[in-house]
Amino acid sequence: MKKKVTFLAQSKGWVGKSFITWFIARSQKDATSIFIDLDKSTRTSQRLKSLVGNDRILELSIMDGNLKMDREAFLNIFANISKTETEEWYVDLGAPESDELKSFFKNEVSGNELKEILDDFDIDLRILVIIAGEDAFAASVSYYKELSELAGDFINIVAIKNEGTFGTIENREQGDQLLLDNGISFIKAGVMPIGNSGNEIINIIAGINTEENLSFAGKRSMKKVTEQIELALLWSHITLKI
Repeated sequence: MKKKVTFLAQSKGWVGKSFITWFIARSQKDATSIFIDLDKSTRTSQRLKSLVGNDRILELSIMDGNLKMDREAFLNIFANISKTETEEWYVDLGAPESDELKSFFKNEVSGNELKEILDDFDIDLRILVIIAGEDAFAASVSYYKELSELAGDFINIVAIKNEGTFGTIENREQGDQLLLDNGISFIKAGVMPIGNSGNEIINIIAGINTEENLSFAGKRSMKKVTEQIELALLWSHITLKI
């Protein structure tokens, strides 16, 4: 069976990528999937260890001393994954690593070439690009469009609209229309509740509270957001380009 590798990427910071990754880990806590943290700047994987355990978290680096992507280190990730028995992998790229991914496709290996390499390794790759609202919207969309153009139709790139960063319902609807106007198909995820239950969840992600201390409303909200993330992952598998 082919191994499934999912990248979470966005060159713009503060888009909620770590938030989405945390909920993916929560939805996978009883599975056997493994998380690779390439985000050298923040190492958000420390927050995931309480969810999935230390043995399912790998902290690696693909950046050299000049903060450029090490091509061999990047490709070796796939080579090493192909030798394991684990079928599902999630890879968290930081903003610098995400930006270097564009340079990789532009200057090193084309989308077609990477697809051929992945086929040899018996790996399906999808890249989830997080789209945020407010001041991050334009940069988020620009990154998605640039990466999609560089990778072509050979790599499955999926836009994940982080609903929680778009504010009001009106703003969310405007965001939907703007994405459609840009020709971007997207999956919605991450609607955070307003009020105390939302703050409770944020405190758990920050590591200053535990799920056992959640209020009844907090538990319902946690369940709802997790289900949204699970549905987004399901749809991202269904929308494979190839």
